[in-house]
Amino acid sequence: MVDGWRPVEDLVRWGFAHAPVVMANEAHNGLARSVRTREVGIRMVRAAHEAGVRRLAMEALHWPGRDTPGPITAVPTDTEGYLAQPEMRRLISTALDLGWTLWAYEAIIEQEPGSDPAELLTREFTNWREREQAGHLCQLVAAAPAEPLLVWCGNGHATKEKSEDWAPMGWQFRAMSGIDPFVIDQDVTITWEGEPQRWVRDLLASLGETLADHGGTAGILRDQAPPPLNCYPGVDALVVSTDNELTR
Repeated sequence: MVDGWRPVEDLVRWGFAHAPVVMANEAHNGLARSVRTREVGIRMVRAAHEAGVRRLAMEALHWPGRDTPGPITAVPTDTEGYLAQPEMRRLISTALDLGWTLWAYEAIIEQEPGSDPAELLTREFTNWREREQAGHLCQLVAAAPAEPLLVWCGNGHATKEKSEDWAPMGWQFRAMSGIDPFVIDQDVTITWEGEPQRWVRDLLASLGETLADHGGTAGILRDQAPPPLNCYPGVDALVVSTDNELTR
């Protein structure tokens, strides 16, 4: 049983014991990113490997071909962007060194010449992108239904709760596939800009000893979490950390 605050590895093992698909996120804002969330991702990959997982779908990966999401068996050669950042490359290398295959699932975005770039910022486009991502993940699952899948996404894409005008990838994947993925959220305490929110400061202060015992980062099932984490929407588990800065 997973009870109370645990190492993140326990959450991953628990997730794959209850669902064929586990989704976890990193935190980023443009090219600024939380290095911690990716370093924890490396730990998640290793724990998933122990649970028998051998496939990783990553939002940031390029499609090898127009209708070919993978398998990707080498670290991308990018010199700019997310895939050039060292901790992202370590995450990818960890999976490849363990013999995993990697798969792309991002929406294929093709802008017509002369189209307005502002269209990419609309809610209509966002929901289309979320739907495309979910559809591509459904195809990956259908292609190998007996093989568990770890999905690595950014920010809130994996959320399983729909808002009034936003239908995130996690919600759409569950609706399309009939699979309820186990979702682990890592960005709940991230400092997106300025100073941390008051409730985050209070939470971290109350968890000082617990987080210290876990090296600064610990996870918990949402249903066992203290308020306000127990009301965090659309996820099954949360990772809380003392390392919440974005690195540029």
